[in-house]
Amino acid sequence: MSATLTIRLDPDVLHFAEEEARAHHTTVPEVVARQLRIMAENWKDSRDGKTPVTDELRGAVKLPADFDERAALTEELEKQHGLRR
Repeated sequence: MSATLTIRLDPDVLHFAEEEARAHHTTVPEVVARQLRIMAENWKDSRDGKTPVTDELRGAVKLPADFDERAALTEELEKQHGLRR
């Protein structure tokens, strides 16, 4: 299923989209749709906690078994925002 969407683009963005479309022998609407699909996949992956950076870092730091992640996060946020107890 597809839908029609009307958007307004900055002239520079439109120019880049037209160049991209020409380079890939496609249309500007297809370039925009492809980019939106990529963004939607990234949003979904991010919501699911899967991103290239987090995937790469996962397991890089070994924490003690009794490490309280929530307490550590709370403490750091309090430090950053001057909310020390």
